[in-house]
Amino acid sequence: MADPIQLTDAAKYYKAEPQQVSAFEWLQQQQTAETMAEFAKQYRATPPAPPKPEAQPGYITADLMQAITGHPAKSFDAAFVNDFNDMLESTGFDQHLDAMQMLMANLAHESCGFVYMKEIDSGEYLNGRTDLGNVYPNDGPLFRGCGPLQVTGRANFQASSDWLRDHRGIDDGKIMALGTDYAADFYAFTIAIPWLLNNDLLNVCLKQGFEACCVRINGGYNGYDDRCAWYHKCKQVMV
Repeated sequence: MADPIQLTDAAKYYKAEPQQVSAFEWLQQQQTAETMAEFAKQYRATPPAPPKPEAQPGYITADLMQAITGHPAKSFDAAFVNDFNDMLESTGFDQHLDAMQMLMANLAHESCGFVYMKEIDSGEYLNGRTDLGNVYPNDGPLFRGCGPLQVTGRANFQASSDWLRDHRGIDDGKIMALGTDYAADFYAFTIAIPWLLNNDLLNVCLKQGFEACCVRINGGYNGYDDRCAWYHKCKQVMV
C-alpha cells in the first residue's frame, strides 16, 4: 500500500504528468457535487490581506509628513514611515538634522510632495542612456524614476537589488524583472540607499550645503526655486 499523500503536496508538485492527471481525475470522481462546489468556493476565495505593519520608532512620523506636505497624516501609512526611517538610518542622515532637511526638501520636490512615487513620464526618453546602464530595449520605461528620489536606470536598480541581497538577505528578482512599477510599491525609499551611499550625499550636505545637495541629486538646477521653498518649509517644521 502506498504511503498517504497530502493534497497540498500533490498540488505543489503537480506538473501535469500522465500519472498525476490520472490520479486527480480518479480522486475527483470519488467526490460529491456538493464537496466539489465547496472546494471550488474555498479555493477561489480572495486570500486574507496580510496584517498591516506597525510604525516603528524613528524621526519620520505621519504627523511630521502632514506638517511638511499638508496631506492628511493617514496618507502616510506605517510601511511608508518605516521605509523612510530605514533609509535615513541606513545612510546616516538620521544623525544630522540639517542634512535631513536638505534631503527632505529634494525628495518633496522630486515627488511633488510625496504624491508621485513613479515617474509620470513614460520613460521612453531614457532608452539608450548607457550612462544609466540602459542597454536593452525598453530599459527606459522599465527603470524610469522610482520612489521620491526618482532613482533611474538599470545600473542603479541593479545596485539596489545587490545591496538588498548583500545587506538584508533579500533576493527579490522582481526588482529587475518589473522595475519601477514594482519597486516603487515595495521599496520606494530602500531603493535609494545605494545611490545615497555611492554618491556620498550625506557628506555633500554637511560639507557643501543645500545648493550642492540639489546639484548632486538633479545634476543641475532644475526646479531649484521649488527645492528652496521646500527647504524653507522643512527648516520651519523639522526642529
